[in-house]
Amino acid sequence: MLPSGTVRRTDKRMPDLPKIPMNWGWILATVASTVIVVLTLLVVYYPDIPDPMPIHWNAAGEADGFREKTLGGFLFNILLGPVVLILSHLAAEAMISMQSGYITGPGGAKNPNEAHRTWHGYRATQRHLGWFMFTLNLLVLFMLARSYTADHNRWGLPLSLAAIFALCGLLMWMLVKEQKAVERKYPKEPGEQGKAWGIFYNDPEDKRILVDTGTGTNFTFNLGQPAGRAWAFLLLVLIPGALLVWVIIAAFR
Repeated sequence: MLPSGTVRRTDKRMPDLPKIPMNWGWILATVASTVIVVLTLLVVYYPDIPDPMPIHWNAAGEADGFREKTLGGFLFNILLGPVVLILSHLAAEAMISMQSGYITGPGGAKNPNEAHRTWHGYRATQRHLGWFMFTLNLLVLFMLARSYTADHNRWGLPLSLAAIFALCGLLMWMLVKEQKAVERKYPKEPGEQGKAWGIFYNDPEDKRILVDTGTGTNFTFNLGQPAGRAWAFLLLVLIPGALLVWVIIAAFR
């Protein structure tokens, strides 16, 4: 018998969650599509590229920078963007895989539900990151390919940037949708503070706008405060939108 007033504590064991492996399917698909597009450009368009060849274009899609035509220079100009994207994808996959192995370790989740939410959040991020990086890479390749063809106009760059912004919006929507489903299955415990939309902090009782994520060097916005929501909107919606408008205006100036 427990003394009167004593609260019985349940032993909540941490789940044995497997380490998330690298998702090589989308990575290899991105590499393969890059090789196919670049080979097509080499065979179809490279022979007709003038010497000196264009290496920079203004907002209207007109070439305003040139260099001597060489195979190495052409490949560097075409592959720089895709290589950066592929390396970023590899780094993100490796980070997700590594972090998933430490969820229930020291400094990790504080209860089973938090552990499940974190693991499923990593899993959802990895799954959606694959198609996002694959499609983003194709958009970048498409923008570069159009630069070396006669089929381009003032709307090319604005439309391409709008497609990239729309793709980012779709990624965020999918992640939010998955997170809400996971939180319904593994709800937060009473009084537990957590993140909203995977990257933002959300606690109306916390008066801070910027909240340390726990590393001491990285901070995120507190969506529980109006000022936090305003800053997040400014940096993630308003400024990118203004950039898109500026590109459209510059293209038709």
